Amino acid sequence: GVFIMMIPIKTASQISNLTDRTIRDWIADGKVIGEKDDLSGILHVDKVSLLKSLPTAICLYNQKGGVGKTTISVMLADYFDKKGVKTLLIDLDQQANLSQSYFDYEDIRNSSTLYNYLEDKTPLPKCIKTYNDNIDVLPADIRLSRKDNYDLDELDSLRADFIPVFKKYQVIIIDCPPSLSAMSKFGLLLANYVFIPVIPEPYSFDGMFETLNNLKRMTKFCADFIDYRVIITNHEMRKLTLHENYVDMIKNDKKIRSAEQTIPNSVAMKERPLHKTNIFDMYGSDKGVKKLESLFDELHNAIYVERGNK
Repeated sequence: GVFIMMIPIKTASQISNLTDRTIRDWIADGKVIGEKDDLSGILHVDKVSLLKSLPTAICLYNQKGGVGKTTISVMLADYFDKKGVKTLLIDLDQQANLSQSYFDYEDIRNSSTLYNYLEDKTPLPKCIKTYNDNIDVLPADIRLSRKDNYDLDELDSLRADFIPVFKKYQVIIIDCPPSLSAMSKFGLLLANYVFIPVIPEPYSFDGMFETLNNLKRMTKFCADFIDYRVIITNHEMRKLTLHENYVDMIKNDKKIRSAEQTIPNSVAMKERPLHKTNIFDMYGSDKGVKKLESLFDELHNAIYVERGNK
């Protein structure tokens, strides 16, 4: 069913950062649903359809490696792909694992990548590769490692090139390298939402606080940042009691915004990067994949339904 959630045009304008005029034009063009409220005579607009008309950038970030950022990026793209959502994946990691989940090494080597944009200003649309009807990828390559000396002002001026490109998409998924490098800072600067995958174990737990502190410092510079979620991922089986203790600590800490659902340990997910096939097509009935889907439903809800609710 189509979920309709009517809100007053003034509220809609605050949540979306669009002018009243733009929203009225979009209603007139049939781009979003709007109607006058019978009692108040105030124009109301459908919040979900309005937010889905805007690009939403999601950054996957954690300073610690091996927590599943790339795998989650790919599976999140699978989720939006199934919904027919136009999605751009941006690989900011010189390892280019995300890029290689979609294209083989030779293919990337013979293409323009993010490095070419940074090195010689190759226009971004020339660096973006089409994967299927819904998914485009801005790939990375190993030469990105030469590009790690930008300061915040320089990153902010690069951001200006990305904003018009984002307008062609509903969702942008940004995979960051596992460090607070210039590329990670850039990912955070571009983001509306930051998802932080965490393995519930001591070392990863300490890394999470460091990551959250850096997120707080960085978001002062991110005009369009909206919110973050810590995502607990059980993608390696640990000693369970310890594991459970950390899950409880994260979930019960009022200062940490964590997702209710966790990412289960599932063979399907480990195999996903090898098969260039949507995980929901390949393993739709797998218990782990069903859990993954409810996590993504929760995050989808946070973005389109809860945004702006105080």
